[in-house]
Amino acid sequence: MMDFILCFIAFLFALISLKWFQQTKKSTLPLPPGPKGYPIVGNLFQMPTITPWKTFKEWSKLHGDVMFLDLPNQPTVVLDSVEAAFELLGKRSDIYSDRPVSIMQQLAFWDWSPGFLRYSQHWRNHRRELHQFFNQHEVAKYQPIQLRECRAFLRRALHSPNILDQHVRHIFTAIIMKITYDMDITEMDSEHVLLAQEANLALSIVTMPGVYWVDHFPFLKYLPKWLPGLQFKKIAEYYRPIVEKMRSQPFDEILQAMREGRASSSLTSKLIERLQQRSGTTNLSTIDDELARNVTGVAYSAAADTTTSAAQSFLIAMSLYPDIQRKAQEELDRVIGPSRLPEFSDYDDLVYIQAIALEALRWMVVLPLSAFHSVTRDDTYRGFLIPKGTTVIANAWAMLHDPKEYPEPTRFEPERYLKDGKLNRAVRNPNTIAFGFGRRICPGRHLGSASLFMTIASILHTFDIHEILDEDGKPFDPFSSVVTGLISTPDRVPCKLIPRSDDRKQLIDTSV
Repeated sequence: MMDFILCFIAFLFALISLKWFQQTKKSTLPLPPGPKGYPIVGNLFQMPTITPWKTFKEWSKLHGDVMFLDLPNQPTVVLDSVEAAFELLGKRSDIYSDRPVSIMQQLAFWDWSPGFLRYSQHWRNHRRELHQFFNQHEVAKYQPIQLRECRAFLRRALHSPNILDQHVRHIFTAIIMKITYDMDITEMDSEHVLLAQEANLALSIVTMPGVYWVDHFPFLKYLPKWLPGLQFKKIAEYYRPIVEKMRSQPFDEILQAMREGRASSSLTSKLIERLQQRSGTTNLSTIDDELARNVTGVAYSAAADTTTSAAQSFLIAMSLYPDIQRKAQEELDRVIGPSRLPEFSDYDDLVYIQAIALEALRWMVVLPLSAFHSVTRDDTYRGFLIPKGTTVIANAWAMLHDPKEYPEPTRFEPERYLKDGKLNRAVRNPNTIAFGFGRRICPGRHLGSASLFMTIASILHTFDIHEILDEDGKPFDPFSSVVTGLISTPDRVPCKLIPRSDDRKQLIDTSV
């Protein structure tokens, strides 16, 4: 215990010295305004742990859309406007594309993900490989898989409607598992699926800003876990082997199948073959092996959760806004008719469905705080200093709920994107915010958007979506029932699907 006390006193002295140095460092420019904090710990005790994006929005009303948070060892700037995010993270992406170091991510073994790698050639190598498989042209090749899984969902929802949440997750998990590993997911209790779900839960837990003191006081990671207040070590130790297994197990299975000459074509096998050809040997180097595991691991783990959340938001919205549902079904009936299911070739003619997909991404934001950036050198903006190493948080939720951009932002309104029967280009496309900014924009955005569109079209063409009231007979409030994390999801989907007609039931059962 004495060692702990001495270590803590030494760290406090170092922290006070660092803050004194920062405050006396010569600069003619002030830091951006922000909430007043406490001595030494700054704003640490004020950091919200539940829906922080809403708290940041309230703070920004007092301090402005570029707001400074004084956090120990991790000074932070929150951007609450599109203007600031596009200027800094977009136009100045050469210095705003780094990622902050998270000790908690390292302890839980999530620091390997390309989404969290530091801005470097190492990251560029990962990004290049992801682009090879998820660019707009390549994604079109995955349409047969997306159609097959959407139609399998319709059959599952028809014959076992009581587990709708599970069926929705099944669609997108099955799509990405087939693309990445050529694995057919027929049951959601398969080991690979459960691993991904647990690993993603870990990611959501360890990435919330201000929650874990070890990110601000790194010396804590060296202390024994039996000391009071070190629950973070138990959390990290529990999830680390799960994340490691999620990243490596399916990859190792493909690698072994390739060695035995029985591997089918998949993203993983194609990537391994390309790396082998590049190096001229069948044995992957340590660097190439790590790159391949990271690329396939992030595709496997990230794609399902984000699109699932958007699809759940869509279902809730349709149950709350039946008039919008009817308009969508009128368009589907006019364009497609009663004798077939939607195809990707119908995309251009299904303008209202496109608008619903856009609004689903905006209404309940999947990544409300986007993914954190870090600035690699001192910068100035609007007369304020943004010091090198500052963590930069883009409050995507605030931007997508800005009443100046989207009037009545809590209302689900696809018409906001339409004019004269076409998409209105004068209204900001939520995709430009929802998928991140600058050079760190989500590489899987084209796949996610296509999967969401086809899911929405398929469900609305065949089912009516009805609201389920709570035990008191009250309607569901979607904004009071979200799970806080890196990915924000509704904690439940109180909806039921009822076939629109007997003909639609037959259409579902005979679909392939």
